[in-house]
Amino acid sequence: MKTKGRGRAFGNTDIGRKRPKNEDFFAIDPSIGLFVVADGLGGRMSGDKASYEATQTFVETVKEYYGKIRDPVELLQKAFIEASKSTYRVSTSEEYYGAMTTFTALFIYGKRYYIVHVGDTRAYLLRYGRFFRQITEDDTQAMALVKRGALSPEDAETHPSKHVLTKALGYKEIVIPKLYTGLVVDGDKFLLASDGAYIYFTNDELKEILRKYSPKDAVDLIIELANSRGGEDNITVVVVEILKSEAGLIDRVKALLEVL
Repeated sequence: MKTKGRGRAFGNTDIGRKRPKNEDFFAIDPSIGLFVVADGLGGRMSGDKASYEATQTFVETVKEYYGKIRDPVELLQKAFIEASKSTYRVSTSEEYYGAMTTFTALFIYGKRYYIVHVGDTRAYLLRYGRFFRQITEDDTQAMALVKRGALSPEDAETHPSKHVLTKALGYKEIVIPKLYTGLVVDGDKFLLASDGAYIYFTNDELKEILRKYSPKDAVDLIIELANSRGGEDNITVVVVEILKSEAGLIDRVKALLEVL
């Protein structure tokens, strides 16, 4: 799909090989530059309801106020609060009691990208075909130990608490997300992925896949490899490629400094 004539994007989700149903949900709306991946908490009966409710409410709110609220941060905060409230109503209902979800949304607006995030779905960026990094920080017990200096980032990747969440939509009425922002330049590739996808790859592998393949081919390959390497969880992947940004020369220099 085209991102308002500035790029292309593709997303897909797969049940994997071990789960009885798919509790992930994703959304792509290139007309406003909005991309979302949500992962309903595994093992909960209504994880799929939570991920669907959070995503739909968020996207609908952004679309409703797009152009009315000029500040992109204010727009995303409003949409996230509405998604948080909506998911909490689901989580506290008799039918879907306990439903919760992670949530990561990428918003391309003007010269910048904005990401709102809670949980352990992830957003990555490949810039200039060389610099690859994870933008988001997982809300997990393992990461909390890293921040306290009790665990190294390398050990956190294999620690037993790596997938124990400290924050998710649905556990209280208003959840405050982390916000990340940066410049967008020609050639940028963003990857949004649920943990059922990225746990099977090193950063170097993800970097090479993004570098070599189109968004559709990259998504298809990541899902195929994740299944072939175990497919223990639902697998959801969105890749966004920026073909034409609004960045000038000074912006491109600043964008390089962001990843150095």
